[in-house]
Amino acid sequence: MQAIGDGGTVKRCAFCPTCGSTVSMTFPYMPAVFIVTPASRYQPQLVSYTTAGHAWDFLDPALPKFENMPPA
Repeated sequence: MQAIGDGGTVKRCAFCPTCGSTVSMTFPYMPAVFIVTPASRYQPQLVSYTTAGHAWDFLDPALPKFENMPPA
């Protein structure tokens, strides 16, 4: 799937066929960059872009949540 970020950055995302989680991202303008989403190895610290989330996705009530990017 191709998406455009808030700042206009084009990104391509790959998803897990079982749960639908994002597993990787690439950027057409930076072909050498490949981002792997390590959700299974690290504990989440916050949830960003909740406005783009799915209703069926469980969000840990103990985590701070932000509708978009968290403040700096």
